[in-house]
Amino acid sequence: MAEPHLTPTGSLRFLRRHEFGLLFALVAVFLLTAVLDSQHNYFRPAGLGGSLQDITRHTSLLGIYAIGAAIVIIAGGIDLSAGSVIAFSGTICASIMLLLAPEEMLKSEPVGFGVIAAAIGGTLLVGLLIGSLHAWLITMVGLPPFIATLATLVGLRSFARAIVAAVTQAVQGGSSSQINVADPSFRDLGRTVHIPLLVFLAIAGLTWLLMSRTVLGRHLHALGGNEEAARLSGIRTDRLKWFAYCTSAVLSSIAGILIIGLESMAKPQDQGVGYELQAIAAAVVGGCSLRGGVGTIPGTVLGALFMRTVIDGINKVIKVSAEVYEGLIVGVVVVFAVAFSQIESAQRERRFFAGRLGLVAMLNLTIIAAALAALVVPGLLRGHRLFGDRPNLDAKYLALLAGASTLALLVVVRTNWSGRLKAALAGAVAVAVIAGAVALERQLPAWRYAAAVRAVEQAGGRFVEVRDGHAVDLSGTAIGDPEIRRLARDLEHITDLTELRLGGTRVTDASMNDLKPLDRHASLRRLDVSNTAVTRTGARRVNRALPDVDVTGAGTGGP
Repeated sequence: MAEPHLTPTGSLRFLRRHEFGLLFALVAVFLLTAVLDSQHNYFRPAGLGGSLQDITRHTSLLGIYAIGAAIVIIAGGIDLSAGSVIAFSGTICASIMLLLAPEEMLKSEPVGFGVIAAAIGGTLLVGLLIGSLHAWLITMVGLPPFIATLATLVGLRSFARAIVAAVTQAVQGGSSSQINVADPSFRDLGRTVHIPLLVFLAIAGLTWLLMSRTVLGRHLHALGGNEEAARLSGIRTDRLKWFAYCTSAVLSSIAGILIIGLESMAKPQDQGVGYELQAIAAAVVGGCSLRGGVGTIPGTVLGALFMRTVIDGINKVIKVSAEVYEGLIVGVVVVFAVAFSQIESAQRERRFFAGRLGLVAMLNLTIIAAALAALVVPGLLRGHRLFGDRPNLDAKYLALLAGASTLALLVVVRTNWSGRLKAALAGAVAVAVIAGAVALERQLPAWRYAAAVRAVEQAGGRFVEVRDGHAVDLSGTAIGDPEIRRLARDLEHITDLTELRLGGTRVTDASMNDLKPLDRHASLRRLDVSNTAVTRTGARRVNRALPDVDVTGAGTGGP
């Protein structure tokens, strides 16, 4: 028997179980960001206000074209062109304003309400024509929706760049890759928070009523659920497809208008890149099924809000080079959200890791979890007040913890045990991982210190207590460059190491490059290389790598 939310009547409820789950996930992401953010922006009134404004603005923009993507997905199609339609629409809007008011645009003066209205109207008409083109390619030519919208994804952006070059050449006398828009009234369309929000809420409210309370909405659900059955029932499927794709394109055009208002320029080579994937992700996170027939507008709204909250959290937690990891983390979040949605639905009894393919999938997920932990988590820990600037858990141990815990959880999921037993074991694994991480964080310094002491003693040296910490005295031993290279990896974790004595050893200038790891954790301040082959050039090399270290004895000759 089908779940209630799998039928069109299920969408009459404002919030379903999936939407409540998204609300819970939103709160969890917000709290997790507040804890992991070293600056705690969410706990400061100014930081919270700015963050909420930024999230609201970008959620509104994403939500506008995500709703269009959701309608197409519910109708059983896919629209890959949203990003290019946004860039193309922004180009058309700016081009119309430049052609109708060239002097004002070139002088960065207001162009007037009439010019803005004509530009917006022309842009929306272009969006309608693009949607009609998609519908014609799909219904009359017979192209799959993927191919039809992929063609415009590729072509519209190039078309927009050609239009910008041609229009700027005709008006300015020189070709340019962008059109600047300085009219303050037009810029307010995107730069303020309330205008995009009001447009988004109006579109969300109207489309929710349309999809849940009208015959058209029920027919769109029926089309996505079973197109052949809908056609045999007398539903005019071609018209429904035209409506879905035109709505998606027009909503993308509205987003394009707001985006060039926000950025004060039309720059098609950069604007809207990857936005189609964000729209689809917001829709599927919100509960839309890519098989069609399933999905709600409230779910899509919450999906857009969830996506933007996650992205804001990534920027606040990682800070430096956050864009490097943004796509990776968002992709993982989307996969997990959709997977849980599938488990929650009629596929609850499916065994996801059965057979040999399941074993390979377990291996893949374990490797991915370990790689994510090694790449992302050290940056999250570093600088946090709970861990300081130098957390003990480095990438190696974090990868081991993440990989082992992921594999353990997947083994539990793969079993035929009862759901309660699986939940209990999963909770035990989570507790064990947390306890293991805490124990490692506390015990690693002692283990590393003991390992460093053993390494020094095996090399014939000793630890000596000095006024500001500890010194490692290797004077007179037979160690050379290879031994120093190995010792440096052990000594880097001795945080109170302030002095290293290498007098009378066989070290050379080559060893000076191997001391660089001591700058990570140790507090090295003095280095004695008297009666070694280290020259003044080698000493300068040390000072470049470790500027706080005072090198003595360089250039005094070998032992």
